[in-house]
Amino acid sequence: MRAFSNTPVLVVLQSRDFRYLWAARWIHEIARRMELIVLGYLILELTDSAFQVGLISVFLNGPRPPLSLVAGMLADRLDRWRILAGIHVFYLVVAAALLVLLLMDVIRPWHVFLAILCQGTAKVLDDPTRRAALFDLAGEDRIAHAMSLETLTNNGGKIIGPLTGGLLIAAFNFDFVSGGLSYAASSFKFIGPFAVLVALDLAALAFIFRMRLPANAGGAVARDTAFLEGIKSGIGHSFSNKFVLGVLTISLVMNAMVLPLQYFIPVIATDVLKVGPALGGLLGSAEGIGTFIGAIIIAARRNYTFHGRYFVFGALIVGIGVAAVAWSPWFLVSFLLLFSAGVGQAGFSTMQSTILLLSSPAEMRGRIMGSQGLVNGLGHLVGGVEIGAIAQAFSISLAIGLNAGVGLLLMLPVIVLTPLVWRPIVLYRRPAATPSVPATPAENRGPG
Repeated sequence: MRAFSNTPVLVVLQSRDFRYLWAARWIHEIARRMELIVLGYLILELTDSAFQVGLISVFLNGPRPPLSLVAGMLADRLDRWRILAGIHVFYLVVAAALLVLLLMDVIRPWHVFLAILCQGTAKVLDDPTRRAALFDLAGEDRIAHAMSLETLTNNGGKIIGPLTGGLLIAAFNFDFVSGGLSYAASSFKFIGPFAVLVALDLAALAFIFRMRLPANAGGAVARDTAFLEGIKSGIGHSFSNKFVLGVLTISLVMNAMVLPLQYFIPVIATDVLKVGPALGGLLGSAEGIGTFIGAIIIAARRNYTFHGRYFVFGALIVGIGVAAVAWSPWFLVSFLLLFSAGVGQAGFSTMQSTILLLSSPAEMRGRIMGSQGLVNGLGHLVGGVEIGAIAQAFSISLAIGLNAGVGLLLMLPVIVLTPLVWRPIVLYRRPAATPSVPATPAENRGPG
């Protein structure tokens, strides 16, 4: 029993505040993943356009390139608890606004894209703040295990969210008349999912309000440090540290070429596999199921040395799985391929933030998480537009398969030229100052 209680991942969970943050993240991730597939079907219903479904990625990730570095700097300078609380209030307001528009039966595509843009802007600040807060609560010795729990929540959300969203859409797919308003099936079937989303956002906010962070969480950057100088130093570290540079480069390729698949699950389910929203939701959860299982395996390990190997090999497995699923006309085969890709995603996702946090000085962790947000957002922004355009002009299979194949080729030179696979990751230590050479007697004498 004692050996079990000393399992690193369980030691992390002994912190009450970590449990509150973890619970809030669970609920929030379920809500956002559910929302993603619901909005995908809503846009497809309103526009019948794969390209416009791809625009979900554009509006969700568009704020990241211009704002991520600023957000990382804010996460280093400001109180992280206040940032997280404010962000969750904002998520709740946006979800409630969409619910009201659906209840009034006046929802239009531009409403959806505006809401996604607002949530994408909030996510820019949410990601670096939350990941820096995880380090605050878990510490350097347990950060890999804390990030494995973060991966569990992300992919538990990928499992439960799409499946719940698809089932709720199917359950509410009928005509309804209330209070003088007549809802067509195309409108009413989204009201139930959004009512659930509002309830989930309320629950996540309640956990955030109960959580507290250490007194030194945030504000690590000296107040006399110029804001722009702080951002420049974060950029400089991203380019000078080869571990950080390798992770950010592979992350850029993955987010541009491979991971945008998640936005096109409704298109693949409808156009390629010829299945409805319920099975589309199940397909959307396949990768999450695989990642969830992979994250449990990673969390069970006591110590890590070559974090980069988990990251690199995980990225390769995801790329191969996505490239293969693009050409599968069978639901079961597609599900199993996405499940396998999800197992690889566990290594990629868990070690992505872990390596960046371990390879950066304490006062710069928020900014490095901002750099991660920058490359992730830029990748999704480019990939969502490109894949959507190719799918609209040719086919979704060609768009997904071509991009994933190119992504695999682009990752290979980065793997060879960076030390991610070949050297272990250790906690960043600032180089010691070179001691000054004592002056000679002659140098000590004044003018004679």
